[in-house]
Amino acid sequence: MPSKKFKKKFISKNLETNNKEKATPRTAKIVLFVFGIGPLLLMSLFLFLNGFFNSPF
Repeated sequence: MPSKKFKKKFISKNLETNNKEKATPRTAKIVLFVFGIGPLLLMSLFLFLNGFFNSPF
């Protein structure tokens, strides 16, 4: 019986911590930009500055 009480307390503590750490739409957009779109923009800028998009003619 004590093990069941311990599990109930453990589950309730997990739910409390999960509620505090939920991702909001705003943070999801920031993460998407930083890790998704950000590197693509940096690579494009790097290639443009090194003349990758210039025509050889």
